[in-house]
Amino acid sequence: MKKSNKGFSLVELIIVIAIMAILAGALAPALMKYINKTRLASDISAGQTVAKAVQAAMSNETAFNEMKSTFTCSYTATDISAQSGPCFTAECASVCDWTKAVSKAKKDMNGSAITPGNYTVSVDVATNSIVVKLGTGANMYEVYPTPDPALSEKK
Repeated sequence: MKKSNKGFSLVELIIVIAIMAILAGALAPALMKYINKTRLASDISAGQTVAKAVQAAMSNETAFNEMKSTFTCSYTATDISAQSGPCFTAECASVCDWTKAVSKAKKDMNGSAITPGNYTVSVDVATNSIVVKLGTGANMYEVYPTPDPALSEKK
């Protein structure tokens, strides 16, 4: 009588599942690093968009005249309005979406935790300089004009 082979044995299935689990375990850390690297790049890009919004608002004469000589604020509608004025706030909002000005990355490139938060904008009208930082408290990273090395890819 002929014996027919109709499928895989239980041992063969367990071996295949074990190999797949080992491969998934080896690839997971690389995937997580890639995801965080993408989030950091997105945060830097959003910070540069925030800076462009402030520059566009500074180019509006009415908005520029209502600004204080220097101010630092979180990039939220209420904070910018309190520090600068309603026209400046409206100009910033026309360039950049307020709801997207929140960091997404959880760690910097060195593995240190980033405290999620809004972007902080420092403007000095006299020198026409804008500095945008990401994070809150002690964990603040400059994203504009020069991104902090901890946010950039390691060479």
